[in-house]
Amino acid sequence: MAERRKVSAVHSDFVRELDRFLRLDSQNQQRYRAGPGRPGPATLSKSQMILMTESIFTKAFSHYELFLEELFILYTREKLTIGGKRVGSYIFPRDAAHARDMLKSSMPFLEWNSPDNVIRRCETYLAEGNPIKLSITTHSSRLQTMRVIRNAIAHRSSEAATKYNNIVRSELRASPLRILEPGEFLLMADPNNAPSYFLITYLEILRNVANVAVG
Repeated sequence: MAERRKVSAVHSDFVRELDRFLRLDSQNQQRYRAGPGRPGPATLSKSQMILMTESIFTKAFSHYELFLEELFILYTREKLTIGGKRVGSYIFPRDAAHARDMLKSSMPFLEWNSPDNVIRRCETYLAEGNPIKLSITTHSSRLQTMRVIRNAIAHRSSEAATKYNNIVRSELRASPLRILEPGEFLLMADPNNAPSYFLITYLEILRNVANVAVG
């Protein structure tokens, strides 16, 4: 992976991807036919819409994980935030590859989808007051919710399904009449952010996390 030189480059790339996913969702909404009957070549059926929505969500979450990794590595090398502040680091890697190796230690890969793990990593490697910890802590609950939904899409295990169904009940503030597919749930109105639906809410949370994390 090519090394980034500035925090602003990592941030702009991530925001650009979020905007691209939002445009794709808007196009899908215009093509979606919710009623009975078979869709035409220019329209999406319910099953197609669910699949497309799940794909947008998982892709956006994957880009968020990459953004966190790249940003964290820049901060371990004491690169400046967008606001011009230097983030203190407890390690002093030679370059980005060395920083990644130090963070991995004996782990097979770096994992960035757990808010608690990211916060602990911040506390271990970066000085107090770093903007990544602030951004993750502020949105920890909803980030954990997104992680559960991502896992339900990716794994389809009974454990993932149980956690996902609990999240659905919590987010909707009531038990649905039937089990909802993740993409179906993502298209439902968010009671905390009406009239927006959950996919839009979650993508905007990722944007907010990024905006705070880059200082």
